[in-house]
Amino acid sequence: RHPPALPKRSAVGSLLTDGHNVTLDDPTAAVLFPAEEIEFWRDAGLYYFVPCVAKDGTSAVLALGRKDSGDPLNSEDMALLAAVAGQIATALENARLYRQLHLKAVEIDRMRAFNENILESLDGGLLVVDLDDRVVRWNRALEQCYGVSHADAVGRALDDLFDPLFVETIRAARRDTPEGAT
Repeated sequence: RHPPALPKRSAVGSLLTDGHNVTLDDPTAAVLFPAEEIEFWRDAGLYYFVPCVAKDGTSAVLALGRKDSGDPLNSEDMALLAAVAGQIATALENARLYRQLHLKAVEIDRMRAFNENILESLDGGLLVVDLDDRVVRWNRALEQCYGVSHADAVGRALDDLFDPLFVETIRAARRDTPEGAT
């Protein structure tokens, strides 16, 4: 059986949202909460609510009944639940951050593939080198023009692929426009 929803605007929900434990076995509960709300949760078998609080606030709530014997939870039980709730909040936050990171990685991978398709579809040869004059990018047009495959070109030094005059022309262009052409 699933527990009922816990509205944030209820008396119990608002305290939990603020990061406070709620114990319906506590005599002060009758003062803090409407009788209907207390009865609703007790009928559902729930007497204890422990918020899972992370830096962004309450992300989940542990809702518990009494012990199997029917006895209420004691302060040691509540301290243990508070520690567990903190670990749950951290795990939930990590899962949320991991999901965001995963979505960004998927987006970046799609953009990379899109850019790769554009570069490969160019009729002209495209060469990209790093600051150490090693080939980073070599498209199909260059493969056809020079007879060197992408796999054989990437990572190699310009000096290994082109004649010295052409390499010096590339280096001169870099010196003249160090930030690249616009």
